Amino acid sequence: MKPYETLMVGGSEYHFKITTANAVKLEEAIGMDLLSGLGKLAEIKILSQYYFYAAKSLNDIISTIDDVYQMFDDYVVSGGNYETLQTFIIDVLVSSGIMTAENSEQIKAMHEAKKKMAADQMEKITEVLQKLSV
Repeated sequence: MKPYETLMVGGSEYHFKITTANAVKLEEAIGMDLLSGLGKLAEIKILSQYYFYAAKSLNDIISTIDDVYQMFDDYVVSGGNYETLQTFIIDVLVSSGIMTAENSEQIKAMHEAKKKMAADQMEKITEVLQKLSV
C-alpha cells in the first residue's frame, strides 16, 4: 500500500492520506461516515472537506479550508476538473486503508454509469429542445 497519494497542481506537489484522527474529524464535519459521504462528492463543500482532512497533516501549505478552495481553483486553471478530483479522493481512501481497491473499482464503475446516464439524459433534452425550436 502506498503511504499517500500525490496530486500535482500548477507545479506544486500535494500529498493526501486520511489518518484515523482526521477520519473522525471528517465524519464530524460532513455529518456521516466516510463511505456514505462518497455519494455526496458532487457537492463541492463535501469534496473540499475530504481534501482538507486528507491534506492537512502532510502539506504545510494547507492549514484552512480556504487553502483547499484555492488548490481546487489552481487545479481547474491548470486544466483539471472536479470530476477527476472526485475520483482521486477514492484513491486516497484506498491508500488510507478506509476502503479496499475492489470496492473502489465498484464505486468508480458506478460513478461512470451515473455519468453516462446523465450524458444520455442531456442528449435527450437537447433533442427535445431542438424539436421545440423548429
